[in-house]
Amino acid sequence: MASLATCHRTGLVADARRCAKQQRPAAATRSRASLVVRASTESKNLFNTSVSLGPKAPGQGGSSSSLGSPSASSKPQITLDDVPLASGVDVDYSKLRDLLKEGKWREAEDETRELLIQAAGPAAVRRGWVYFSEVKFIPVDDMRALDGLWKAASGGKYGYSAQREVWVQKGRQWTKFFKAIDWVQGENNVYRKWPSEFDYSADAPKGHLPLTNALRGTRLFENIMEHEAFAKPMPGSNSSNGNGSNGAGQPGWLNK
Repeated sequence: MASLATCHRTGLVADARRCAKQQRPAAATRSRASLVVRASTESKNLFNTSVSLGPKAPGQGGSSSSLGSPSASSKPQITLDDVPLASGVDVDYSKLRDLLKEGKWREAEDETRELLIQAAGPAAVRRGWVYFSEVKFIPVDDMRALDGLWKAASGGKYGYSAQREVWVQKGRQWTKFFKAIDWVQGENNVYRKWPSEFDYSADAPKGHLPLTNALRGTRLFENIMEHEAFAKPMPGSNSSNGNGSNGAGQPGWLNK
C-alpha cells in the first residue's frame, strides 16, 4: 500500500485523497492500541501500589500485620527479678535466685531443701529435715518465694504449684503422679532413690523439680501440696498461718 508521502510525490491529488482515506483507519487502530497499553499499565500500577496504614506498632516487623498474633495478647513472662523474696521468718532467698539464673539446677535443688528446713523453724534446722506437721506453719510468703523462683526460672514448668497441678490432674494418686513427673523408673515404677537418678535440666517433665523425699512416705509431700500458699483452705479449717505469718502459731514442742 502506498504511503501518503508517496502519493504527494506523485503529484496526483486523486491518489493523495485515496491514500489519506486508507491511512485514517490505520492511525485509528494505532491510537486504540496505545490506549489499551496505557490502560493496562495503569491497571498494573493500581494493583502494585501498597496502601500505607500508618506507622507500625513497636515490635511489628515485616509486612505482615500483628493482628491476631498470639504474642499480641499473651502475658509477659515473669522473670526471676520480678519474684518477691519476702519471708516471714527472715530467710534469704537471693542465693536460690542467683543459682537459677545461672542454670545451676542441681545446686538450686540442694539450696531449696536447705531453705525449706530454715523456713520450717529451729527444730527442723537442728534435726536436718522437715517433719510433715511443720509444713503448715511455714509462712505463705516463704512458700510462694520458693515456688515463684522455680516457676520463673522454668517458665512455669517447675515449682510446688506446678507439681500440685499434676498431682490434682492425676486424682491425687501418688503412683500416677510420680510416674507423670518421672520420679519412678522401670516397668515396676521403682522410686528413684539417689539424687543422681533425677534430671537436673530444663528438659525434664513438668513438676520434676524441686525434689521432696518420699522414701519415708508421702505425708510431707502431701502437706506441701496442700499448703495454703497453693491450695485454698478447707471449709471450717482453723489455719493460723496467714500471709506473711511468722509461724507464731507453731506448737512449742516443735521448737524444742
